[in-house]
Amino acid sequence: MSATTSTASRDRNERQQESNRNTATEIKTVVSKRLGLKTNQTGGSSTQKKDYGAYNLKGKDIYMYGNEASAYTNEEMANKKLLSYNENTGGYSNVVNGKIISNANAIKYGASNSAMGSGDPTGAMTSIPISSKMLESQNRTKGLILAGLSFAAPPIVGTPMRIAAGEAGANAANPEAAYADYRGGFQAKQEGKPYKKKRNVQGLVGQTISNTFNMITGKKKISGKSTTGSTIIGSNSDEGLGN
Repeated sequence: MSATTSTASRDRNERQQESNRNTATEIKTVVSKRLGLKTNQTGGSSTQKKDYGAYNLKGKDIYMYGNEASAYTNEEMANKKLLSYNENTGGYSNVVNGKIISNANAIKYGASNSAMGSGDPTGAMTSIPISSKMLESQNRTKGLILAGLSFAAPPIVGTPMRIAAGEAGANAANPEAAYADYRGGFQAKQEGKPYKKKRNVQGLVGQTISNTFNMITGKKKISGKSTTGSTIIGSNSDEGLGN
């Protein structure tokens, strides 16, 4: 009996996830069209620069469209009775006509409950890719935050954080290559396929960590050590990130 119940429950969950995914895809399609997401110079020569952006956002930064993507997603979810709009607060709720829509969050942010552009195909926002400018901004912020936190943390925690900060900083310093890798990984996730990065950022990580640390503390690097005595990870390691 328990095995039968477990199988039936699993089947229901799978059907619900498939339904969520189909709805999320419909919403993503509408939102992408409203934003005008595409590369510029469409149909131009191979030598023309092609930047992915929201070309329907007139008078705004077409490469920073996160707020608009979220707003349009909420509006389309409201059209589908998955959210309700409160005119008094200007916000949305998953309570529609007195009924809680329990799968609303999963439709917007996917089964992974992750951020916009993560590539999770089960969510509307997660299935909308971010721009190169958005990725660069995220990497810069991530690098600074993790670097700052890592130097206040014990080595067992601080070192991995410092490495992650270095990778983010290296990606921010090489935005075109980082974005090419991001788009490759994004598309692979959308299709449920594995993805291996096309480049090895390890050689850049050590120096980026050092530069980020110096920017935060104002200290100079001396012979592999900062002036505070914290060891700086070398930049000539052959193994690690990006492999």
